[in-house]
Amino acid sequence: MTVNVAGRSVIDLGARTSVLDAMDRVRSAAPADDIVLSVAANAPVLRSPVFMEVLRRAAGTRRIALVTPDVRARSLAASVHMPAFASVAALERHELDATEPLGPARRAAIVSAQPPASQSRVRTIASLVALLLVSLVSGVVVAPTATVVVAPVSQPLGPFEYDLRAGPNNADITSATTLGPAPITAKFNGTATGSRTEETKAKGIERFTNQSTQEVRIPLGTIVKTADGVQFRTMRDETLPKSSIVIFPPSVTFGTVDIAIEAVDPGTKGNVDAKRINVSPSPTQYSVENPIATNGGDTKKIPIVLLADYDLAASRADAELKKAGDQQLETWKKQAKSDQTVYGPFISGKSVSPASDVVGKELDPSAKDATFEISATARATAYNVPNTEPRKTAVAKISTAKSDGYDIDEVGAVVQPIGTPTVEADGVHWRVSVRASQFPHLDEAGIRSALTGRQLEDVDRVVSDRGLRLVRVSTWPGWWPRLPILGGRIAIQGEAPAAASQ
Repeated sequence: MTVNVAGRSVIDLGARTSVLDAMDRVRSAAPADDIVLSVAANAPVLRSPVFMEVLRRAAGTRRIALVTPDVRARSLAASVHMPAFASVAALERHELDATEPLGPARRAAIVSAQPPASQSRVRTIASLVALLLVSLVSGVVVAPTATVVVAPVSQPLGPFEYDLRAGPNNADITSATTLGPAPITAKFNGTATGSRTEETKAKGIERFTNQSTQEVRIPLGTIVKTADGVQFRTMRDETLPKSSIVIFPPSVTFGTVDIAIEAVDPGTKGNVDAKRINVSPSPTQYSVENPIATNGGDTKKIPIVLLADYDLAASRADAELKKAGDQQLETWKKQAKSDQTVYGPFISGKSVSPASDVVGKELDPSAKDATFEISATARATAYNVPNTEPRKTAVAKISTAKSDGYDIDEVGAVVQPIGTPTVEADGVHWRVSVRASQFPHLDEAGIRSALTGRQLEDVDRVVSDRGLRLVRVSTWPGWWPRLPILGGRIAIQGEAPAAASQ
């Protein structure tokens, strides 16, 4: 077993480890690490200083040390200039022999008003007016006068229902302006329910090491495996060079070759760590080990967009375009004046991504959700209408239904929308109910002519015939029995309309 600890590769060599195995382990250690050989007593590699020299040379430029309880072995190691320690604790305390100098310790690293106008001229004019009034009063006192106060009697009008439209092309409400059409876009996702399974085999490199002094043929398809039975096959024919041993200076040169391998079975089980593929089909001829981890083995479920998935997503286009249209409507509302109301939007010219763009498309299996995107485009139109509408037009409509000689109470008219307004291609549509009161015109000249010279008891009948209610009559002098014979001496005054029940 080899353990990497703080820049060291600690290689544990058992009591039966041969010098060839030991050299293979030393050479496969990380190039940047110091090497510590932990060897059991009486192991074959401890029997000869030649074997230790071979191991020291196999380490190359890397520092190598021996940890063993075998005193004789430590002496042999010292003879070939290999530091030797009785235990790992002695190694950690730097209890080195004379052949190994003590290395440096590791250090931890450091977180305005206008003036009044002249009144002289005003006073002069006021004096002249006063003299004129005095003259008029002097003329009036020689003849009687009368004041007749009447109130028109109102009558209910309606209710009537009207369909009103605000927009272009001879609409009922012509003061509306058209906004747009403005292009709008909506992007939204659908979920793919189709799928297919894709399996791939793990690949890697296997290193074959010759355990003999003869060349060995490694045929295509040679099976190597892990201890737990995950099998791999070689991807080409190869010849494994022979190993050679040089007695002096003592060294062993192993014949090795790296061959590409592929997992026999697809899936993730073929992804194994480095040095786990170490079961050789012919252990007496060669040993095997993967120097790096194998990878690429996978089983993927790849989502595929079906036509039904597209149809379901496309069915949401109207709702998504309505959201985009509402956003455009809010922009128009912010731009509108305070005395205007924006109605909309009307969505037209809808277009959705064609099914051919997404149906059959394979999605990324690593994505969190198997979703695809489609987009829809359209045009949004709205209408800017004065706040006085539709009431103003509805009142104008009911005014055409009044009786001849009558007016309507426009201020008191009641306009009630029926349902909610709708926005179509030709404008805003309302259904409204309208009711109002109508009352006769106050024809002062006609009333004055009818009352001239009449007895006071006839006044109520005369005004009633004209749709009026008599409020009061006052004459001067008070004892005068009839109205003046001069129409100009009769004043007609009107009050607010009264209900018919009054």
